[in-house]
Amino acid sequence: MSTSGGRPRRSRSTAVRRRPADRRQQILDAAARAFSEGGYHAVRLDQIADDAGISAAALYRHFPNKYALFCETTSGLAERLAVAIAGVESDQPDPRTELSELLATIATTAIDNRRTGGLYRWESQYLDRSDAEPVRSVVITQHRRMRTQLIRIRPELSRADADLITSAMTSVVASPATHRASLPIRDAQTLLRDVAAGLVDVELPVPRLEPPAPAGLAPSAKREIILAESISLFAARGFHDVTIEEIGAASGVPASGVYRHFSGKAAILEAAFWRASDRTTACITDALAVSSTPREAIVELVRRYVEVWCGNRDLIMVYASEIGHLEPDRRTALRRQQRINVEEWTTWVVRSRPELGAARARYLVHAALAAISDLVRLDRSSEPARIGPLAQRILLGA
Repeated sequence: MSTSGGRPRRSRSTAVRRRPADRRQQILDAAARAFSEGGYHAVRLDQIADDAGISAAALYRHFPNKYALFCETTSGLAERLAVAIAGVESDQPDPRTELSELLATIATTAIDNRRTGGLYRWESQYLDRSDAEPVRSVVITQHRRMRTQLIRIRPELSRADADLITSAMTSVVASPATHRASLPIRDAQTLLRDVAAGLVDVELPVPRLEPPAPAGLAPSAKREIILAESISLFAARGFHDVTIEEIGAASGVPASGVYRHFSGKAAILEAAFWRASDRTTACITDALAVSSTPREAIVELVRRYVEVWCGNRDLIMVYASEIGHLEPDRRTALRRQQRINVEEWTTWVVRSRPELGAARARYLVHAALAAISDLVRLDRSSEPARIGPLAQRILLGA
């Protein structure tokens, strides 16, 4: 075919396909979503390519391997946070104003990057030290700025108390990355900022000086031993790097003995997650059984939930970082039960504070659960009696 001027005209089927100018950014966005949802090892490059609408070969033209892609997505998230934090004027006369602005900025950044914000959970686990250092620097800088304002407000605080409260405030404003509950952006930002700022005035009990009580006796059943040893190994080294042979050796059985109880590593992981889900569900029943008012129910829910997770620190670390290794239908079933539990908590928050409404109460439940998870996971010395008051304040207010 030709045009009236004699130049050839390309048919629709032979037209040149122009590469989008933002192809690299499309790949990074798809990768950030995948890594945020599933961690590092569970994500495949062909999955990222499909999500970006390109072939795997086209992806390799931009990134040589998965690690390079992970490294750039993680550093990109950190850079966005750094830019946002730098935009808040420092050394303001009123520390509460500066802290409020910092909290609002982090909340906005978390909401804007909601589908990719989960990356902050993986950077320390999968990045090489040299690549992790710039990311950690951003996190540390943000923490120190907030802690400085907190200490200006409450100079009597110990370093341990200031760090714990600052970490809890950060978890609250970063919590939108951990769930998909719906709330208008402006409402969500204001709610999270105000709730986080309310933690400034929480009085924490003095850390206990005596060592924690002994853990007690371990089960003798082989299945339980395998489950416990697997979780310890997964927490220490990551699901991907642990073999069935190593699980067997730690459990005192050959690899074939492991397979008599579980079909593979993923089956062990699923069993552990369901065990955790059952325990958190039982917390609800037990808490309600000893409560006579909605407020008492919230206090008991928090106390029992915190105690369960402080007693299962390895499991919460594995759950936070390795759930992506389960098949999608298995993850869906677990998350369905999580939503049921969240709705139960939400019901009692609304009954205690009807002015909130269900949507805002649900946001607070997710914020409280995120704070508990982060404080237990990031600080093995944290105690239930010191985490509980922070979570109660998030849910109950003053």
